[in-house]
Amino acid sequence: MFVQLYCLERNEKAKNEIYEVLGLLCKREQIQIEDKGEIVEITVCPQGKITVTEQDDTVVLSATTRFAGPGFHAFVVEFFMDVEEEIEGKYELKDDLYYDGDFNALCSIYEDEIVYLKDLLLKNEDMQKQNYCYQQTFFLPMNDSKSIITPIGKIDKEEFRQMSPKELMPYFFIWNQWDKDAQYYKNAALYLLATQGAGKYTNMNETTEKYAKEICDFVELAYQQDANITLPVNEYNYICEQLDRKPKLENAKKMEQEVYQYRLKEVYHLFDNVRILANGLVERCFDVTSQSLCLSCPYEDETNWHWLIQVSKNDSICMHLNELEQTKPISYKGKDIQIHVYEEDGYYVLEAIVKQKENIYFHCVSQEESSIPYLTQCIKQSEFQIEMDE
Repeated sequence: MFVQLYCLERNEKAKNEIYEVLGLLCKREQIQIEDKGEIVEITVCPQGKITVTEQDDTVVLSATTRFAGPGFHAFVVEFFMDVEEEIEGKYELKDDLYYDGDFNALCSIYEDEIVYLKDLLLKNEDMQKQNYCYQQTFFLPMNDSKSIITPIGKIDKEEFRQMSPKELMPYFFIWNQWDKDAQYYKNAALYLLATQGAGKYTNMNETTEKYAKEICDFVELAYQQDANITLPVNEYNYICEQLDRKPKLENAKKMEQEVYQYRLKEVYHLFDNVRILANGLVERCFDVTSQSLCLSCPYEDETNWHWLIQVSKNDSICMHLNELEQTKPISYKGKDIQIHVYEEDGYYVLEAIVKQKENIYFHCVSQEESSIPYLTQCIKQSEFQIEMDE
């Protein structure tokens, strides 16, 4: 599910004109456009981005529409048509769904996608461990045998089995109507709560604070559109409290279903073909020299850190490799794991090797000895992804 617009045979002046018009169209639609160097990104909605790249004398506008829903697909087609109307020149529009303005027919295609996905999820348990929910993510929520994960929360597997494709649409796609209605803004808020909700760590950094503000904005817009729609009122009020923001909902109706926030729990953090178990709100960075992923614990006060996990397929991150390799391996779910714990410079250090089809090396540092059992469990549950992922 994608839409692409090729703006052909453009010299430098014509390319600049395209960017100017895109800026004006984004201002009209009240959406964000950002220059990121080699690409320009237009953020239309959560799960819905348009990227702009250049290929010689061609400017290419592209959008994957599988994850945001039919409303986003229709928007992209109309947006690209506006570009064609505003600027004279040679174009080529590619739309794999052949949207011709019949929005009901477009929705039927997305319902068929739900039918296909539902059947796959119920018949193949390995599929439930894949990234089928999100267009881009550095983590995977942990699932259980009784539930199906959706972008905005969990559904009991038996309930999921009984639900129709139309009933499931709001669980998997944010934008299901032509306009951005109250349900759209509610879905957008629930999606961000699930994937970016930070709870007491709302003010941890600029990113967590940014998403917290967006969640509040979406909830308020949903309420403005329809005061009778049920909303995540408790979560909204809590975030407002963290942000020192005045709540704007009066007598709003609370949702009955649980508002599930994946990042407040343990998730799998993806690194190459490895998934590392850790709290969902860790700060993540990549060390190019050692080719390692670094995960530092979430914090309310940046001076109050507790632990750090460094993981790599390169053994150079282990400071006491010889001692580590001499430890007695333990067996855990088909993996052999060696762990060495020691104290150095007033800190507790845990190093480990997880031996599967390859080796995964860990170097963990903690201020408190009480964190060692947690870090040990994170290591034991980390692994190479199943073959289906590759």
